[in-house]
Amino acid sequence: MRSITAAALVHDLIEAQDERRLQRLQKQLTSQNLLIIDELGFLPLSKSGAELLFEVISRCY
Repeated sequence: MRSITAAALVHDLIEAQDERRLQRLQKQLTSQNLLIIDELGFLPLSKSGAELLFEVISRCY
């Protein structure tokens, strides 16, 4: 189980993408039995951040 705010998750995803470790982070996230994304919709997300977040949610589904 992992709990994280949407803003922190997007930040981590963008940082991982910049450091060329995005696939590893996505694999870690999607391997969780439960991923709780808190505060979704509280802050606006960049287009690239929203796309990365959507991909993680899609993979988990």
